Amino acid sequence: MREAHLLIVHSSSREGVQSRRMLSSATALPLGNVGTRTPAKTLSRASEERSCRSFSPSSSAGSLFRLGSRIPPARMRVSIVRSAAAEVKITKVGPTEISTADGVVKEFYDAINRRDFPAVEPLIAEDCVYEDLVFPQPFVGRKAILEFFKKFTEKTSAELQFVIDDISSEDSSVVGVTWHLDWRGKVFPFSKGCSFYRLQVRDNKRQIIYGRDCVEPAAKPGDLALAIIQGVTWLLQKFPQLADHFQ
Repeated sequence: MREAHLLIVHSSSREGVQSRRMLSSATALPLGNVGTRTPAKTLSRASEERSCRSFSPSSSAGSLFRLGSRIPPARMRVSIVRSAAAEVKITKVGPTEISTADGVVKEFYDAINRRDFPAVEPLIAEDCVYEDLVFPQPFVGRKAILEFFKKFTEKTSAELQFVIDDISSEDSSVVGVTWHLDWRGKVFPFSKGCSFYRLQVRDNKRQIIYGRDCVEPAAKPGDLALAIIQGVTWLLQKFPQLADHFQ
């Protein structure tokens, strides 16, 4: 053993020089590391920690990740998915709100006052029937009704406005309303009226399907009106077939 030691230390051969260099490098290591064996489990754990430290999650992961923290791979994947999902904004669109019957009628008068017929159009059903008792025949269909109100507004001042005096709101399918016309904030003569409307929901919109206007007459016959009614009644009793002409 001693001879071998002397051979390594004092040999002048190339192999001896290399041996001395190896011994010199070995003595330069810290004493704590010389001859120490690191268990395989510890090395594996250290490798895992280095992997976690080197992982740089996107900013969307927020505070789920800390530099140097240990997160098991399975939990890490779940955290990333949850964080990404949290950034997705889902807008739930509720059912279309359907206007009330009285709300539709109020908007109908308001749009006519504004002369805004594109706003009037969706309030009236395509097959709506509108009776104005001043005229001998009803207006049938949305187009005919719109043309009537356009003609009415063209022949009157824009300062002539409908004012609702009272309106029913208890029913979802029929509405009664009393109204008058104002001109510059003053009641226009012979302009009082009452109207009846029937409505239905079609394509998620409540629309007017029938309307009737009864307007205050400019001529007020008074008792003469009763005499006229009495005379017509007598004629119908004598000639019932005349009733067919009043349909």
